[in-house]
Parts: sequence; C-alpha cells; structure tokens
Amino acid sequence: MILHSKFPTFLVWGPELTAFYNDAYRPILGIKPDALGRPFREIWSEAWDVIGPIAERALAGEASYFEDLPIVLDRNGSPEQTWWTFSYSPVHDETGQIAGVLCIVHETTSKVLGEQRLEFLVRLSDRLRNLHEPVDIIVAAQQMLGEQLGTSRVGYGEVEVTARYFTTERNWTDGTVAHHIGTHDLTAFGPEIHGALKRGETLVVHDVGKDSRTNSPEGLIAFGHLQTAALVTVSLLKRGRMVAALYVHDREPRLWSDSEVKLVEDVAERTWDAVERARSEAALRKSEERLQLALEASIAVGAWDWDIQSDQIYSDERFAYLFGLDPVQTAAGMPLSRFVGGIHPEDRQRAVLAIDHAIATGEVYAAEYRTIDLKGHIHWVLARGRCYHVAGQPVRFPGIIVDVTDRKKAEEHRELLINELNHRVKNTLATVQSIASQTLRNADAMADARAALEARLFALSRAHDVLTRENWEGAGLRDIVTEALAPYCHDRENRLHVNGPDLRLSPRMALAIAMALQELATNAVKYGALSNTSGEVRIAWSTVQEGNMQRLHLTWIESGGPPVEPPRRRGFGTRLIERSLAHDLGGQVGIAFEPMGVTCTVDTLLT
Repeated sequence: MILHSKFPTFLVWGPELTAFYNDAYRPILGIKPDALGRPFREIWSEAWDVIGPIAERALAGEASYFEDLPIVLDRNGSPEQTWWTFSYSPVHDETGQIAGVLCIVHETTSKVLGEQRLEFLVRLSDRLRNLHEPVDIIVAAQQMLGEQLGTSRVGYGEVEVTARYFTTERNWTDGTVAHHIGTHDLTAFGPEIHGALKRGETLVVHDVGKDSRTNSPEGLIAFGHLQTAALVTVSLLKRGRMVAALYVHDREPRLWSDSEVKLVEDVAERTWDAVERARSEAALRKSEERLQLALEASIAVGAWDWDIQSDQIYSDERFAYLFGLDPVQTAAGMPLSRFVGGIHPEDRQRAVLAIDHAIATGEVYAAEYRTIDLKGHIHWVLARGRCYHVAGQPVRFPGIIVDVTDRKKAEEHRELLINELNHRVKNTLATVQSIASQTLRNADAMADARAALEARLFALSRAHDVLTRENWEGAGLRDIVTEALAPYCHDRENRLHVNGPDLRLSPRMALAIAMALQELATNAVKYGALSNTSGEVRIAWSTVQEGNMQRLHLTWIESGGPPVEPPRRRGFGTRLIERSLAHDLGGQVGIAFEPMGVTCTVDTLLT
C-alpha cells in the first residue's frame, strides 16, 4: 500500500524505528542523504523534540492527527520553518504487538505562508491607508515587513533618472545592525547586479559568501560593511525604467522561501502605490489651497485710488463694505472724510497721522486699524498704499486693504489661552503639591504612600481628560461621575448605581468633585461596600432653584458592605473631602460613618 500510494507515506519499524517510505515522500527529504533503512531519529534529529514524543505515543498505542503543525527542519542546508498536516498510527506485528508507526503526511507550508502573507498585506494596507505623508508610509511599511520576516534591516528608496544612484532617507533595523541611509551608487555592486535591477528583476541572495554575484573580494567587502549575509532586493519598474527599490537584509545566511520573496515584492508594490497616492493627495491639497487662497483674497481684499487734487476716493465694493459705505457711491467717488468716518473712533487719529506721514515722505503707507460696517460689526483691516508726487506735489494715492479680523481674533485668543494656561498650570501644581505633601505626611508606609499618591494623581488626570474634551469650558456632572468610577465598574456586576440629571459644572467644581469621588471609591474598595462581593454604592444628585441660582445636592451612599466603625483619626482622604471640597465648592460637605455604610453629602450652589 505504501509503495503504490501517491501520497507521501512512511513506516518506521522495530526498536531502532527503521524508516521505509515511498517515492512521494522523497522530495520532503530535500538534500538530506538517502534515508531508506536509517533510524527515524537520525533522519530528523533537528526536529526530534517535536516528532519524537508523537512517535512514542503511537508506539504506546495512541494514534495522533495534526493540522498545520509548525516544525523547523534542516533539509536544504539551513533551518527552515515548515508546517505539516499528518497522522501517526500504531502498526501491529504478526504477534499482535505494536512494532511500528505508519505516517501519512502532507506539507502545508505553502498554504500557511500564503495565508499569513495575505493576512499581513491586509494589515499593511489598513495601516498605510490612514497615513498621508510619504515618509510615514515608508517608515511604517519597513517596520511591518522587518518584524514580519524577523530580519535585520529593511529599506525603501528611489532611483534617479539614470537608475544608478539609489537614495533612502530612512530604514528599519532590529537593533543588531547599523542604519545605512543616504545616496548609494548601484554600480558598486557590479554590472551583473546593477543590470538585473535595471531590468526590474528581483535579486535573491541566500549567502553572499557563496553566491557568484556577490562573493568577489569587492562584493564581500561591501556587504561586510553593510553587515549583510543574505538579501532580497525588489526593483520597481514604472513607465519602462527603474524608479525605486525595496531591500531586505539579514546579518546571517538565510534560505529565503518563495513565499517570503513574494511578500517582499508585494510590499514593494504597495509601498510605491501608497507613496504615489500620498503625493497625489498632497499635490491636490496644495492646488486646492492655492485656489482657496485666491478665492479668499478676492473676497478679503479691497482696493482704493485717491485723487488728492479733487479729494475723491474711488473704491471697489469690498472697500466700501468694510467702511460702512454705499458701494455705488464709492465707485463714483467720495471725499477722504467719508472714509475716515468709517474708522473706529479710537483708531481714527492714528490712521490719519499715518496717511499724512506717507503723503509727506513718499514712504509706503502701512497701517492696521478697526473699521465699522453698515451693520455695526467691527473689522480689523491692514491698509497698504503709496502716495505719488508730480513736481513735488502729491497727486495720487492708490492702495489695497485686507480684512485681518480672523487673524486678530486668533492672536487675542492665543494671548487669552496663554494667560489661562499659566493660571491653570499654577493651580494644578498647587493641587499636586498639596496631594503629595499630605499623602506622604499621613501614610504609614512608603508603599502605601506611593499607591495612594498614584491613585490620586490618576484621578486628577482623568478629571483633566474630561475637561480637555470640553475645551476647559466646564464639564458634565455625569461625565465626571462616570470617569471617576470607571476603574471600579465590571461588566458582570451591577454594584454602582448612578442617578441624576446631566448638569454643567465649572472646571473648579468638576475637579473638586472628581477628587472627592476618587477618595470615596478608594475607601469603599479597601474597607467599605466594594471590599466584598455583595456591597453596593449609590450616587444620586438633584437641583433646586434658589433665586437666580441652582443648588446642587449630591449623595454617596454605601450599603451591603462590612459593618462600619468610625475611624480613630481622620485620614487625608476624609479631610480632602470635608475641607478642600467644601472650600472649592463654597458649600457644605459631610461624611457619616454609619454602621450600615459610609454616606457623604454635598450641598452647594452651582456656579
């Protein structure tokens, strides 16, 4: 049956597990010497730690079946990762005793590598799709390919028009070899390699010391400098010439599989496509930006021409709009005084003095001031012009005016943000200093102090995250409660109950309540309702109208936990809640250590 089977099959027999196999099995051996009649363990010594125990179980009467089992084999002169689907079955002799093992085997290396390659290419495409800068695309592709292949170095670069000089700005390494970036002369690797690359052929070298294309004295020196013993270089031909290349280097000789070479080729093509896509998108964005600037300029820029002798200013519609004038009348001409009247009263004298100076000196007129349009809206404008003289007398004063209101608002907003940032940083540092000082002063052990300090700082950080999402204009009370309790929630439990309307809190109130909830939750986990499996915590709040203000009433109630005993001394957490929270909120805060559970009440006006 074995000899006539077209499926790779072998039989090991007797105490030495002597091997017999059919012709279909022979290609599996690779370049190993003839194995017929040799001990099975001697044939596959490099993989005996995997297949030996399986054979022993079969000799003990236990049949086995494996699908896509990974095994490292040395059948072609170097270690090679392979995958196999096979069965081991016990075989009985004429006395009924188990004397051998029958194995029906099928190599699935190509299938597994193909699946891995496709899965990797999907991940690569997903990652590159979200990148928009060519250098980011190249860096990501190099890193992913290097880690996938477990190689030493990966680089991608482009070739100038003669296909001689190759430039790579970045490459990836696994840390065992140096980076090699810059421009390289491809002719230094010899005419055979350079010619193959120019023709778009993929260069595959398993061992530079044994390959005739690379083992010349000059080649060995060059690759030794690169710390490279094996390589794959994919040349990309576009429009009939070499334009780029992707190379993979390994510092040790390596038998590159067909699947690995195909993967490098696929990554090279996808990297090229992604880089070209990014460049096309960038070019399109620049084109759109130029068009947008032109459109904005045509809208934002106004023009005037002042005939000084007749004191008539002729202007376009945009100029008239910014000064609150009728564009039909300004097109027919108006005296300077009408335009000066459209300047903000606080800026009027300064603008007129600048005009007088430009007329007297002939220097470029440049001024920024505010104008008022017909609807009463204030605009910041930048005016530029020049007065022309004839025989020493001013005769004409043309110029343009640009609406820079958005820029001025941005500058004012930036100044406001800087001042606000300074204020908040000082407040945050003061809070951190207070937390650190009191935590360390009241802790019994350094480990406890460190854990408490980290927990409080994390709580402060989470509260800042909520405020940051809201641009520090305040935060929702429900978001603050949810974020503070998130570390203590579990999908399979329903022990935290939250009820109340979503209210907007000022940043100061949001931080104070977040810190208080952190302390209450920490104590509940250590000693209270969350320290066992049945306790519950209820957080509820409501508001009542009090004149023009709203009063907030919030409660924290624990139940079902261990019996509560009042603490012999007030810890920092309790003092933080009762004193600091009350101070920050401008209200009343109280904690009661009832036998059934801790309760905390907050009563304050919403500000």
